[in-house]
Formats: sequence, C-alpha cells, structure tokens
Amino acid sequence: MPLAVSGMTVNAPRQPRRLRQPDPKFMTFVEHLQELRQRLIICALAIALGSIGGWFLAGRAIHLLDQPLCDALHHKNCALYTPQVYGAFTLNLKIAIIIGFAIALPVTLYQVWGFVAPAFGAGPNYWAPIWISAALALFFGGALTGYLVIPLALNFFDKFSGGPVQILPFASEYVGFVVLILSVFGVSFELPLVLVSLTAAGITSSAWLSSKRIYFFFGIFATATVVTPGADWISPLILGGILYVLFEASLIVSRLLGK
Repeated sequence: MPLAVSGMTVNAPRQPRRLRQPDPKFMTFVEHLQELRQRLIICALAIALGSIGGWFLAGRAIHLLDQPLCDALHHKNCALYTPQVYGAFTLNLKIAIIIGFAIALPVTLYQVWGFVAPAFGAGPNYWAPIWISAALALFFGGALTGYLVIPLALNFFDKFSGGPVQILPFASEYVGFVVLILSVFGVSFELPLVLVSLTAAGITSSAWLSSKRIYFFFGIFATATVVTPGADWISPLILGGILYVLFEASLIVSRLLGK
C-alpha cells in the first residue's frame, strides 16, 4: 500500500502471505489422494523403523508364539522345524516386520484418524486421543484373546493325531497360523469402534443398528466362521460370542452420545 511521506510516495513492504492448508471438506479427489499418499509414506517409515527394533526382539517373540504349541502338545515334539537352511533367517525377518507393524500401530492409527476426522465435524482433535486409545486397546485386547484361544484350537487338532499320524510343526506355517489368529481377533475387535464412529458421523444411528440386531447376530457368527483359520469350532464360537457382546456395547455407547 503506498504511503505519502513529505510529498514522496513510498511503497510499504508487503506482508508475507500465510500458506493455508486446504479445508478437507472442500478438497478435490486428487488432493485427497495426495494426502493419502503422504500418510501412507509416514506409516511405511514408521513400520520400517519399528521393524529395525523388532529384529532384536524376534527371538523372544518366536519363543512366546511357540509356547501355546508346547502347552497343547504337553512339551512333546513342540520344536519348530524349517525345511530350508535359510528358514530361520527368513522367519526372524518376518517376525521383525510383524513387530514393526505393532510398534508403528499408534502412528498408523493417528494417520488414519487424520484422514477420516473431517467426517466428524468440528473439533476432531478433541476426540483424537479417545479414538486412538480405544483403537489400540481393542486391537491388543483382541490379539490377547486370540493368543489365549490358540491352545484350545491346538488341543482340538491334537486329538486327531497319534499312531501313524504325528504333528510336525514347520516354523513358517505355524507362525503364519498364529499371526493370522492374532490379526483376525485384533481387527475384529475394532467392530464397536467402527459402529460408534459411523453413528457419530451421522452415517447410521443406534436405532437403525438396533432394528438390524438379528441380522448382525447371524452375520457376526457367519463371518467369524469364515475368517478364523483352521477347522475347529472353538475359535469362531468364542470370536462370534465376544463380537456380539461388543456390538451390544457399541449400541449403548451410541445412545449415550445421543446418536
């Protein structure tokens, strides 16, 4: 803006423009993709750093994972075998990456929240600690439940061994089986958080969920039967029962939120 000083016109220095972040509600599809890419890069870096630390914890993690096998087989033939000379190395690498995912989970959930928060209206930072803490508690609570269920499933399978048929656990297959159970239980336990988030965003309501209770009941047990590995009846029954209890809990929370 020009200023007059003693008959002279002097241009006032321009104030630097502040860069404003675009409002997520009015971002284009391409801008949403760019934001998603940035958040995925942050998650990948966090997992990579967590995997470095996981490499030093892999040995203890493998011992923790094979403990249910030893308990189920009563410490007979509970050693893990590998058919390749490099099998132990690849197993430790796989475990390190899995631990990296677990270590980076808070960062991953924070990025997920940052991406979906605009759907919850104003003041998303107020709910961020609650949402992330609930997601972490539900996931690790589900993983712990799955870990406690593993010996029950192994005992079921052990009843069919004996005589000419003996269980020879290969490390890669067994660890994959255990990790799959932990992941299935951990992710499934996020059901109440998903339902409460949908009701908070106005996408659904507690009244609608309550009216579909019978469909959720059969859908939960059918899904639990499909997603749980193995052919035992114990794992899907326990998972389905707990998930239905969590479904009812999500209804109570949604009503308390007035949704």
